[in-house]
Amino acid sequence: MSFSLLWRHGASSAHDEIPDETLYKLLAELDEGEDAEHGDVWLSEDATGWGIGVFAGDRGLVVLENTESDGRPFHRTGVSRQEAFVLFRRAADGQMAAIRAEPWRPGYGPE
Repeated sequence: MSFSLLWRHGASSAHDEIPDETLYKLLAELDEGEDAEHGDVWLSEDATGWGIGVFAGDRGLVVLENTESDGRPFHRTGVSRQEAFVLFRRAADGQMAAIRAEPWRPGYGPE
């Protein structure tokens, strides 16, 4: 299975396997201070188009969406950095369908 990572400042990288260290580095970029234009990092499953985005800030916002189909996003708030790591790890381990089956709220989150 192949995955794409979108780093905070727009760089992307392709992976067949993603080690924990890479996921920790990806999430650590969110600690670089406030930046409205570059406030998130993503892990996407290339075959399906499903991706998980984690956003900087104290709301703990995580977004789940498929950019290759209907484009209807889902979200959670109050997600800790460790919980975000677990979501990324599970997605990278091929568990995206199980993640999608969990409770999510519609939309990109509270305004």
